[in-house]
Amino acid sequence: MSIFAVDFGGTRIKVGIVHDGEVLAHDAIAHKHGASLAESMPRVKELCQAMLAAMVGDPQPEAMVCALPCIVSPDRSRVTRTFGKYDDAPDFDLDAWTQAEMGIPCLLENDARAAAIGEWKCGAGRGVENLAMITLGTGIGTAVICEGRPLFGTHGVAGNLCGHNTVSMDGRECICGLRGCVEAHAATWALPGIARESELFADSSLSSAEVIDYRTVFAEAAQNDQLACELRDNAIDCWSTLVMNLIYQYDPECVVLGGGIMAGKDVILPAIRSRLDKRMPELHRDTKILAAELGDAAALAGGWSVWKSRTAL
Repeated sequence: MSIFAVDFGGTRIKVGIVHDGEVLAHDAIAHKHGASLAESMPRVKELCQAMLAAMVGDPQPEAMVCALPCIVSPDRSRVTRTFGKYDDAPDFDLDAWTQAEMGIPCLLENDARAAAIGEWKCGAGRGVENLAMITLGTGIGTAVICEGRPLFGTHGVAGNLCGHNTVSMDGRECICGLRGCVEAHAATWALPGIARESELFADSSLSSAEVIDYRTVFAEAAQNDQLACELRDNAIDCWSTLVMNLIYQYDPECVVLGGGIMAGKDVILPAIRSRLDKRMPELHRDTKILAAELGDAAALAGGWSVWKSRTAL
């Protein structure tokens, strides 16, 4: 059984052909900021066709599974809420589009949940029944596997909005409309604003950086730039708090950390583990804190499991 899997990110749209859980091929296209889902789908179709034509053999994908940075209904048929990306998604019928344009059906999934399912089935979480995952990227996504099943809740948000856990009651304004969310204090999209608001910015090497992201921050912190060190430590504190909240809320066997920021896992994982050792009670200290294994392919691999399990919905 083969499918097309598509992971709609904030800066890239990743596309894969997945056969029986194995990502046979994958590629990506840049996502233009503000581009709608309707504008993006013809480009996705072109990439799917090009990838299929380049493959040896003919896997004949029977469906498409789209992982979106949105809230998805528990039956995986529609988007119910967006957060500044692909805002036309609630009114765009993806299944009707793929049926008409590609002759195959489509299911939807939240991108963080798709990645968690991928890591649970094929990556760092293989063999566990209870897992929480955090994706650290442009935004902060979370998802939970509870007693061997992805967690949805009544509206499809269970385990998914933990990036909007509050870390400061009077903190920064978030894109969700609240204040003090983890995202507003430690997501990549918030980082340039946080840096420029600091009194240290003018004297920091970050003031001349072309892009202020965590790759740059971690590199400058390694050179003892004061502002970069503060931004790095603040982010790790926020991420550690989020990990701790997920452990308290869902009691997982492991918490898996993925996303582009985890390119710095050699710094991030020891720092988070050290903070948790000091703050968590002994009961939870055996919870494993792991780096994702599948990288960019996590949500693509998860898409295959979403399609395979559709009859259980």
